[in-house]
Order: sequence, then structure tokens, then C-alpha cells
Amino acid sequence: MDSSERVLDIARRYDILEDNEVRRLILAAKFSNNERLQSSASKAVLRKSIQKYRYPFETDTQFGDVDVGKTFQSLPFCLSQNNLTKHLLAVGQSGSGKTTLFYSLMDELEKPFWAFDLKQDYRHVEDVLVLPWTELKFNPLKPPEEVPPRRWAQVFAEIFGHATSLLSGSKNYLMKKIVELYRLYNLFNQVSPPFPSLHELEILVKSDGINYVRKQSDYRDTVLNRLEAMNLVAGTVFDCSQGYSISELLRRDVVFEFDGLSRDVQNFLMEILFAYVYEFRLGKNQRDQGLNHVFFLDEGKRVFSVYKERQDASGIPEIDELTAKMREFGEGLVVADQEASKLTDSIKANTYTKVLLPTAGTKQFQAMTEAMNLSQRQAEFAQRLEVGEAVVQVGSRDPVPVKLRNYRVEKDISDRELEKKQRSEWENLSHEPRKTTQSFDDKIAPGRTDSVPEKEIPEDPTEVELSNEAKRLLEGVVENPFKPLTDRYERFPSSYKGNKAKNELVDQGVVVERKVKNGEDRKLLQLTEKGREHAQNLDLDVKQEGRGGVVHRYWQHFIRDTFEEAGWHAFVEKFDADVYVNMGNMELVVEVAMGDNPREIRHLEKHMEKDFIVWIACRKNEVQEGLKQGMKENGLDPDQAVFRLLREFRELEEDSL
Repeated sequence: MDSSERVLDIARRYDILEDNEVRRLILAAKFSNNERLQSSASKAVLRKSIQKYRYPFETDTQFGDVDVGKTFQSLPFCLSQNNLTKHLLAVGQSGSGKTTLFYSLMDELEKPFWAFDLKQDYRHVEDVLVLPWTELKFNPLKPPEEVPPRRWAQVFAEIFGHATSLLSGSKNYLMKKIVELYRLYNLFNQVSPPFPSLHELEILVKSDGINYVRKQSDYRDTVLNRLEAMNLVAGTVFDCSQGYSISELLRRDVVFEFDGLSRDVQNFLMEILFAYVYEFRLGKNQRDQGLNHVFFLDEGKRVFSVYKERQDASGIPEIDELTAKMREFGEGLVVADQEASKLTDSIKANTYTKVLLPTAGTKQFQAMTEAMNLSQRQAEFAQRLEVGEAVVQVGSRDPVPVKLRNYRVEKDISDRELEKKQRSEWENLSHEPRKTTQSFDDKIAPGRTDSVPEKEIPEDPTEVELSNEAKRLLEGVVENPFKPLTDRYERFPSSYKGNKAKNELVDQGVVVERKVKNGEDRKLLQLTEKGREHAQNLDLDVKQEGRGGVVHRYWQHFIRDTFEEAGWHAFVEKFDADVYVNMGNMELVVEVAMGDNPREIRHLEKHMEKDFIVWIACRKNEVQEGLKQGMKENGLDPDQAVFRLLREFRELEEDSL
């Protein structure tokens, strides 16, 4: 091999053939017979090879309006906001700096954003509206403005099917039932409320007669199982005809907190809100306006799952299609995850900016280096990244190592402080309560009232197999149903093990999580019917004092205890009252009203007929107003009852300490 060939071989080996100076040196060595010149060229190429080996990147920077840090040569590195319409993907192990990157981007953005928060990470960002799922009101069956109901029925069925792993047959059955429900609500002839909710969809599917064609029966049972679980776990989220105004929320920075919901419900809410905004923009033809709004999504594989993408029987996920199409409408997407190999090919292909942080595991690392088309030496360099360092690639430009901006946020907002800080914001958000139409009532059962039956736990035929830790946690739930979840973890070696046991109970359908707004956002675990049966099989005493769900029973006991501490004799479920108080020469009953349904009115009427003093403890102001209106419509005087908010009993207890 002559000297010119050696120079060429070195340049190829160290990936510097694209360097103009190197190419000139190679040509000089090749076409010159001067050994001194050939030697000089060889040494120069070797020097560049060593430099490239140590730092296998071009000295590049990026200028824009979003400061994300500095290059390893201390040059500024910024991203363009408009490039976010082409989306950004960040991959790195836990603690590598993904959340800090999100904080930095949120701080720099001039456009509003929505963040889907699964770990209460983003409530600490300044000037954001935080919506825990317990405060959210959203009707996913109400089509976005300017979107025809028939089109929305198709979109909804696709999104619901993807989030809950329905195959094509079940999705088609679901879409037909939605169209039928829309007809019963006359939505093809009018565009004004009322709109049906997921609860009405469940009732309609449940009323579907038994079909002796096996496949049709299977589709019905599968869809019904998903709807029952969705409505049960989501609490009051879908309990409305019309939820909070999407157009209003799109003008604000909003953090949606979904911690405590099951995976299916979390996934569905994220995907349907994502699709809702896209269809909203499409319906209003808001095209080519630059960046309008940004979504932040951590744990991206929850929505962009490669396993769901590869399910041929379910078709290409609608969420994959939206990823590519939404950029035209100014909707940016910032996605992060720990495991690139579990992300869809679509999200990796349709993100213009890619950020590789320190990554655990060869498989995850290779998935990202392949998506970024890093050379072998660049990949070797990236393996040595430390926390807060990343390799960033924008479009087809060369990747650049960057020391990310260290944006610090004090994570000091507890549930109780969040309640105090955001309560007025929550109360200013308006929604429409659930309503039915005569056509719907006649279809379900002639003469049916607007009252909504209490939710039952959906049947789950799978057997329960629990670890010793999960069994120990279950015993605690049975013994003391009102103990806060955080206190239960004290029985375990670590909170991690306690949380793992809790997740095991939730995933096997033994318990569901509930949250009590008592000034500290106490999380409780409620036994499902399946959980009660399993507890009985373990010889645990599952008798309960009080009625309804665990939140309702919690307040019954809390109010009883409050009166007893004041020196009165108080009882739960006496004289058909939630709480009965004997005050010597007076008798007081307290009804705990979580909603304003007609059943509450009937209870109040019975108590008034017995000349009891009647107190009504309501979950929120809207329930108070609904009950007052219901009393008037039934010939009762609201002034004959004393209305209180549940949180007032908490304040009363604190004042007495």
C-alpha cells in the first residue's frame, strides 16, 4: 500500500472523508510524487483523525429562540420554537435530565402548552393551571367545534380502541353504538347540547340484547368491560354533558395530573385530548400559522407503543397518523421516554429534533443511535455522556453534544398547598351536567328518569394471585379502609415496595384508587367486588359501616367523629341517614351529597317529614346549587335545610385542635 492509499484508509477509518481540507490533502498525496509532501499530508490527516477520534463531531452550534444549553466548546445552543411543530423526542434513563429539559423548554416557550403529568412533576412550574384528574370535567363524546358527529364517532372509536387494546371487530361495534347514541340525542339534526356522556354509552351497550351470533356477543362483552372499567376508575371526569372549554384551555399553560388512574384511563385521556385538539384545529382550518401550542408527554411509550403499532389486526393506530398530520396546524409535540426500543417507528421517524441523554441498556441506546444515524465513534462518545449532557440532532444537520441548561425547580407543592393555590381557578371553570333525551330514555326503559344508578364494579373472571406484600397491603385495606395510602407504606421496608404492592392490587382488579379532598388530598384504596371475594377467601372480615364508595363512607365517619368530639352522640346509617346526631332535645341528620341526583332529594324529603334538622354536606358548590334547584322542582323549600361544604367539616376539626 503506497502512502496515498494509507492516507485514504486513515480518513475512511476515522470518518473524516467529508472534511474539505482532508480531501485536498488526499488529492495532494495521490497526484504528487514528492515524498515530503506525501509525508506531510499523511501526518496532517493523522492529526485530524486523532482529533476526530477524541471528539467525533463537527464544531457546530444552533441558533434559535429557545435556549437549551451550550456545546462542549461553550458555544450557545438554541432551538427554534417553530421547529417544535415538527416535534422533539428525548430519550434517557431515569435521572438523566429529561424532566429538567422539559422545565427549560416550558420556561422558554412563548406559546401555551399542555403537559400530561403522571408523577406530579410539573405542578411546580410557575403560572400554570394544574388540573388533577379529580377536578377535570371532560366529555369525550362531545365533538369538537365544527366537527361533524359522524366523523368524531370514527375518531373516538379509533382512539378508545387503541388506548384499551380493542381489535377491529370491537372498534367497529363501538362506532356503531356511538352513532346510535348520537341519533338518540338528535345530534345529526342539531348541534346544541345535551351531548351524551360515556356513562350513557355504557348504559346503551349494556341494554343491547343478547346476540346469539358468537362474534357479535363477544364484541359487546369486550366493549362493555372496557367502558365499565373506564367509567368506574375515572370517577367524575366523564360525569358531564359538556366539559371545560377546550378553546379556553388552549390559551393557557395547563398541567393535567393523571397520577392515581389506571394505565388504560391515563392512556385514553392523553390520546383523546391529543386527537380532540387536532380535530378542533382541523375543523376551524387553523393551518400554516406557525407554532400555536405544544404538548409535553413523558413516558411516551404509553401512547406511542411499538407493540400496539405492530398489532396487524387492529390496523395502524390513529395516534400514529395524528403525529405526522398535526404539524400543519401548529401543534408541537415534545416526547420523552427511557426506552427507545418500545417507542413506535412513527414517533422516531416523525420527530425533527432528537435528544439522546445518558441511557441504560445497550438495546435502548442502539435504538436511539440508529434513529439519529450516529457513526460508530459518535455512538462511542455518546456512551460516556453524564447527567445533564446530551447529543442533539436537529433535522438532517450533524449531531452536536450539548451540556443542557440546568433549570432548577423547587418541588415543594404538596396536594394541600395545590388545593389552596388552585381552588379558585377550578371553581371558575364551568361545565354542563349530564342530561338525557326522551328518545334515549325510551330506548333504555320507557319512563326512565334522569337519575343515574350508582356504578357497579365490572366483573373480571381472571383469578387473583398476590405476592405476600400485596396480601399484607390488602389486609390493611380491609382492617382500616380510611387510612391514607402514604401511611400504609410505613409497614413496608420502603415506599417503593409499598407502591409496588399497591400497583399489583390495582392491576389485578382487587382495588381502585380514590382521592379525598379533605385539605391534604388523602388517597384511599377501595375494594372492588373481586377484591371483596378474594379477601373473604383469605378469611378477612369485609363488613363495612356506611354505604356507597370509600370516599362517601370516609366522610360519613369523619362527620360522625367530628360531632362525637364535640360531645354529642352520633351514628352512621341510623334512621336511614348518612349520619344521625342526637343532641338531647334535638335530632340532626346529615346527608353526604357527592352529586345532585334525584335520590338525594328523596332522602331529604323523608328526613323533613320526620321533623329532623337536616344538614346537607356537599362535595362542591355546583352540587349545592343542583340540589337546591332539585328541591324547588319537587316542592321543597331549600331554606329548610342547612347546606355545608365537606371541607368546612375539616376546617371545623382544625379549629378545635
